[in-house]
Amino acid sequence: MSDRIPLEIQREIIKRLDVKSVLRFRSVSKTLKSLIDSPNFVASYGSSDRIQKHVFLTSHTITAWSEYKSFVDDGETLSFGQTVVPLPPKGPDNFEIDRIIGSSHGLICFKCMYYNKGKHVGMYAIWNPFIRKSVGIEVAPSSLFKVYFGVCPVTLDPKVVRIITRSKKWLVEIYTLSSGSWRDISNDLLGGPLKISDDHAVVVTDRTIYWVATDSTKSMGNWLIVAFDLTSEEFKLIEIANFTAPRQKCDISKLRDSLVVLKYSLDRDSVTEKVGCEVWMMENVESKTMFKKLYNVKPSYLTPFGVRGFTKCGTPIFVTGKEHDCWKPDGLNVYELKSGRSTKITKLSKEELQFDVYNYHDTLLLLDR
Repeated sequence: MSDRIPLEIQREIIKRLDVKSVLRFRSVSKTLKSLIDSPNFVASYGSSDRIQKHVFLTSHTITAWSEYKSFVDDGETLSFGQTVVPLPPKGPDNFEIDRIIGSSHGLICFKCMYYNKGKHVGMYAIWNPFIRKSVGIEVAPSSLFKVYFGVCPVTLDPKVVRIITRSKKWLVEIYTLSSGSWRDISNDLLGGPLKISDDHAVVVTDRTIYWVATDSTKSMGNWLIVAFDLTSEEFKLIEIANFTAPRQKCDISKLRDSLVVLKYSLDRDSVTEKVGCEVWMMENVESKTMFKKLYNVKPSYLTPFGVRGFTKCGTPIFVTGKEHDCWKPDGLNVYELKSGRSTKITKLSKEELQFDVYNYHDTLLLLDR
């Protein structure tokens, strides 16, 4: 850029460019490289929703391996899914990717391992898909931990949260990328009869990680939501009222920047099983947490736990099952709320065991790594 343009104006112009263009400007001059690499610029880049490129990554688990595809979401249409290979950290090239842990602030964290002198070495990898950089955190391979990921909105420090249950207590460890180490945190709220339902979690407003738990002292269907504040590192329990019927199951997802609870029910007749899903949005009214029902998702042959996410404009993304067997996945679809019609965006094979959706957007985090 011309030296006649004040650096502050150049800064505002560059902030509105896509990531590839921003990275090219780092090669123009030492002044621009210093500007772009500065913590203030990295923190402010992509803060405007208008200029962010929103993408969702699909994870298809097929027996012993996974395939990943990305879809660009401009708010009106979805691009054709392109196959993506998550980038492991620099080092050994014999990585095996296990699964994605979560996404937050444009970063994606996945669990992987590699072989070193005949032994498995476990690792959590934090990956920025736009700048093609990742950072690895070596850990002992273990399936005992529940693992979650998020980025602190104040410090922009990526954090990995691990929880293990021992003697009716939840032992919580946190790894911060800035410190490069694990530390224990105390919690008096969690433990006892609480049971985490699975590893699936949602990060909302890039501030709080939510996941589902149950109270083992009560009958099946008494669901709770566990909330972990990435800034204060405090836990909170949220009760989900009216979600107690034995045939009702629940999951959580993110609709725009709000948490939604997905309430599933299964109707069985002499021939088929049909799945219904109600979408409830969490709201805070006068310091009280409430849930407001938005609508039903009821396409034909919805699979159990089939709603896997939402597009930028709020359209549900879901998995359908076979005509006479809702448990066998058939395709990934988007559901038009007004017409009730669904459009298939990719076909799934009968071998695919699990399907997940992770949203991310432009970010320069990890640029200094």
